[in-house]
Amino acid sequence: MAAKFKIHPAIGIARVGNSTSGFYLAPESPGALPIACDQNGVTTIGKDGQEAVITNFKDSSGAVYRQGARFRVYVYDEANPAGRELKLGDQMQFVAPKTGLLQMGEVTDITWTVYLANKKSSWYEFQQLEGEHGYSAAHPLRNASITDAGERQRLIIDPGPQTVNSKTASAQFAQGQNSTAQSFPPPLEPFSITTLGELLATQQTTSDGKFNRLVVLGGYGNSGSMFSGFGQPSIQTYANNDGWFDDTSDGPVLAIVNYVVLQKDPKDPNKWIKTQQTGKAVVEGSAWVVVGYPRYAPQIQDMITMDDLVYDLAIRKQAFNINIYGIAPFDGSQKTPDPNDADAMQFWRTNAKYNPDYYPYFWRDIWPILQRPNQYQWLLDFEAWQGGDPHNTGPGGNLDQQALSIPPYSGENPDEQLYRRQQREFIYNILRKPGQENRLTVPSNPRMPSYLPHAMPLLCGDNPITNDIVSKFLRLTDTQLFFLHQWKEGKFINEQTEDITVESLYPTSASPTGVQLDRGVLSNALGGAFCPGAETTWIIRNPAIFAAPYRIHSKLQINRVTNQINLNEVTPGSLSQPAVVSGADDTYSIAEGMEPGDITKYSGVPWQSDFNECSTQDISISYEQWNQIYPDSVGDPAVPDTYSVYWWPSHRPMGVYQPVPPLVPGATQPPDNYLGVKWTPNIPQSYAGDLIMVSAWKSLGFVKDNPFATPTNGAPAYVQVEAD
Repeated sequence: MAAKFKIHPAIGIARVGNSTSGFYLAPESPGALPIACDQNGVTTIGKDGQEAVITNFKDSSGAVYRQGARFRVYVYDEANPAGRELKLGDQMQFVAPKTGLLQMGEVTDITWTVYLANKKSSWYEFQQLEGEHGYSAAHPLRNASITDAGERQRLIIDPGPQTVNSKTASAQFAQGQNSTAQSFPPPLEPFSITTLGELLATQQTTSDGKFNRLVVLGGYGNSGSMFSGFGQPSIQTYANNDGWFDDTSDGPVLAIVNYVVLQKDPKDPNKWIKTQQTGKAVVEGSAWVVVGYPRYAPQIQDMITMDDLVYDLAIRKQAFNINIYGIAPFDGSQKTPDPNDADAMQFWRTNAKYNPDYYPYFWRDIWPILQRPNQYQWLLDFEAWQGGDPHNTGPGGNLDQQALSIPPYSGENPDEQLYRRQQREFIYNILRKPGQENRLTVPSNPRMPSYLPHAMPLLCGDNPITNDIVSKFLRLTDTQLFFLHQWKEGKFINEQTEDITVESLYPTSASPTGVQLDRGVLSNALGGAFCPGAETTWIIRNPAIFAAPYRIHSKLQINRVTNQINLNEVTPGSLSQPAVVSGADDTYSIAEGMEPGDITKYSGVPWQSDFNECSTQDISISYEQWNQIYPDSVGDPAVPDTYSVYWWPSHRPMGVYQPVPPLVPGATQPPDNYLGVKWTPNIPQSYAGDLIMVSAWKSLGFVKDNPFATPTNGAPAYVQVEAD
């Protein structure tokens, strides 16, 4: 059986930074610090076999390090049905591209090709949820005053593709560094853009062997306007600023495995010897990279991570785990439908449901969801926490982990069983369910219908801004709610008390599975709310953009016969864009495959404007079904009631704890050794503040675990570091 190859993670997350003296690698486990590396992307392995994490987010001059997205090629064959990372020197069977015959080969190199682009300035305006299911002919374009087709093409930052391998170990997505057609903005104010980043082919040697990996680095966080004159540069909206560009980006990651053909040693038929013949094998499972802004609190997860979101899509739309969501009976007799059989997949999607007898694991599947809000206390305005901690995980607290982790069992004390059941029911009942996205409160107890606590999570939704296509509050994914429903019903397993070893969903060793990498990387990115969002917006929850679970469908492919990148469909200098004048986009179809820049083009431009303003939002709560009750109304018929809600505290902190020196190494520090401060002092959440943030983002502090905190000294668990 010939080996098949896939790139992992399927979606990598790089981040901008303004340092030119170094970078780090994206964390690959939930809430982990980024991975430390040298200038070539080579990491240090500790005595525990794990890679070292960073100690600083900024260099000695105070500049923010960029975050590189690291990719690996995994091999899948009879010996490794779950996959393992491909090593240089591996011997295996390959399919000869011209004859289709099997031949033995030894891996000598990996050739990587990446194509980054930024289409934001040429795309449609972001207007909340409009466009998620297609744009109308009347939907406005960004930079609509530019109507010439050639001029509009220049609104796309398009450096063309770049390729690296062990011989050509680096390549630049920079102006003038590519033989193909390129497009870069004119000089900008305050910061021009002349590059979208670079590639590094890096060789990592471990006790397991030598690996050829790829590191993708993004831009330097530059944003600027091409407009000049009095009052320029100027920011006038949170998402659609004409004349502006930024250097975030996205695009496909492709690879070819290079090998030397082997033949049997005539002197020893049990040995293989190298020939002069070489071959190439296409890595069929291509990947994607998204370049976003810095993650300022990397150890504190979002309430809904991008992994939660993409996992939910994979479960409900792509038959990722038919024991959780599939067609009854759930007794192992059902088979996973062929993903290439459209009729079979449609039948499955029509008839599949959640398995009512599925038992999630408490510490793996349930507790990570419940404990996330408790971490937000280190990132919010401190007045919000007066009067007690609503997410207390200690004994007797609302989230008492001891009480919540014990499933019903035979011989259980009836009073204790009742107490634990009521605790689970209370938590589940206050969670916002499908159809309740516009409700501030929900009934939590059938016996007390007048008791209406705030529905959770109490965070902004996809569109709390206007009363058109409203989605004012965030809710968990369907699969998260299913797990919590089973838990509420007592259908769950405490793997610790049962002494069960459960496979981790995320990397826990130096040799993770490919799926663990896919999930681990995305666990550190945002999965909602999308207005527009963080690393991506709502496009990431559209199943049409995926070729397989977690894997973006790329329009750019490698020809399996010639082993060459096929640029016929994706031509540098001619990336697709909306129609020029009307805004109609009749021919665009994401089902045809995604081009470079097609993920981030929906996001705000420049990114700093949306980032600055997504702090808190005064949400109108007067009419839960506004657009159904008053579909033709323009303004509120009465002064609306409002409620102030946070956006993404773990992406855009509001208040942080600043250590007050001197701190004594090794000694516990009392709570009064820390000062509560605003995270963005002197930067208003306004258009003027957005313009300040274009420069100020690189001066902001990062939030990390506090080495002086203990369970008994009352010190904050997370503190601000490296703030300018």
